[in-house]
Amino acid sequence: MVAFSTVSARPASRRGSDTPSSPEEPSWGQALPTWPLVLFFAGYPVLWVLGLGGFAASLAALPMLGILLLRRGIRVPPSFGLWLLFLLWMTFSATQLDTAGRMIGFVFRYMNYAAATIFFLYVYNSTRRALPLSRAIGLMVLFWIWVVAGGYLGVVLPNGSISTPMQSLLPGSIVGNDYVSQLVHPKFAEVQRPWGAPKAYNRPSAPFAYTNTWGSHFALLVPFAILYMRTAAVQWRRNAVVVLLIASLVPAFSTLNRGMFLAVGVGVVYAAVRFGFRGQVKWLAAVLVLLGIGLAIASALGVGQSVGSRTQYSSTNAGRATIYREAFERTLESPFIGYGAPRPSKTLDISVGTQGQIWNIMFSFGFVALVLFCAWLWSLPLRTRAAPGALIWLHVVTVMASFMIFYYGLDGSQLVVIFMAAALVLRETAAGPAPAPDRPGAIGPTRPGASRPESRDLSGWVRYTPGPTWSQGEEDDE
Repeated sequence: MVAFSTVSARPASRRGSDTPSSPEEPSWGQALPTWPLVLFFAGYPVLWVLGLGGFAASLAALPMLGILLLRRGIRVPPSFGLWLLFLLWMTFSATQLDTAGRMIGFVFRYMNYAAATIFFLYVYNSTRRALPLSRAIGLMVLFWIWVVAGGYLGVVLPNGSISTPMQSLLPGSIVGNDYVSQLVHPKFAEVQRPWGAPKAYNRPSAPFAYTNTWGSHFALLVPFAILYMRTAAVQWRRNAVVVLLIASLVPAFSTLNRGMFLAVGVGVVYAAVRFGFRGQVKWLAAVLVLLGIGLAIASALGVGQSVGSRTQYSSTNAGRATIYREAFERTLESPFIGYGAPRPSKTLDISVGTQGQIWNIMFSFGFVALVLFCAWLWSLPLRTRAAPGALIWLHVVTVMASFMIFYYGLDGSQLVVIFMAAALVLRETAAGPAPAPDRPGAIGPTRPGASRPESRDLSGWVRYTPGPTWSQGEEDDE
């Protein structure tokens, strides 16, 4: 049986552990294997080609759940009960489902919520030695690279798609579901030509079903890339991320995704302000330079004109306002448990509850579920606001998520990214300062015979370096 305990996220906390404390490792967490995380973040392209991209988080969460069930003393942070209550309340809404298609959609969403929960607990309870910060951040950056690569597929081959093995294995009744079909027969881009538009808009979406899904992943992963750009141990990898960050602007701008632009812009400016108040001038300067480069490239490519043109022909603003109003008014008719899933609009050719996480939860699961969801999600930026050092970028992810829920659906692997960022910061602040360097003047503990530090300063407590990471091979040089 898994025993849960609630631990306040304070640096002084050193309570409980399954192993005795030692000078090298603070008394926190358990030595959980990292291969399930590698399966998801590193193996995502393989799963996508197999037609399992939409189920990747759930597949990776299954072994994590099994490992956690075999352990004792699993910790949870304060207020985590709000999230568990949300998951419980969500199950009551299943009584409102009236078709097999909506039942499939409900089960799929519930699997995603459950998977993100397991990811959170797994990372939060992992020791620093088992899951170093540098390794976790490296895996997230690798996932970001897959997102950027998929974006380029959409730019180069906008009409491309792939037939996956999963498409052949699933029954026709399931593949016939529009959303499932998008997952098992993925396209590289959404090609849209609103009535009257002078040309089609090729908006990259791979390796996801929709352009908005690509944009939300990209926005939430950019802070991880910036963090890695400044803290990776090996110089050439830092330089490579700088180049990739600039190159990623090509598919990002091609999406014409205003919500993504808003999220990244607000996140970067917010980070600059926080670093400025902390007196970290180098970080502030780096952030402002990045923002300036992005704006200059956007201006040179005429992104503003393209966005304005698409908005002129698509009437997306009026459509969203109408669907939001309808979602609220119809939820008043079933305020406690909602409708279980989105339903066709009475005025537009679109489903109510599909244009933002807030509206999806409110319409599908009712106002009680909405309060529980928001209470937990909005508690994350509050609890991570004191993130030490460069980890402020992980706090930025939770800040961005707190307003992206109004116009993006974040119930897929986006929620895994958000929970990963929060879990890492909460683990660091709860576990306390990292161990001191092995020798005076050293940046951090080094492997026998190593001539360079294992990683740069990440946490801000001390020069914390927990050990070898996936991104630091023996053959690497500075």
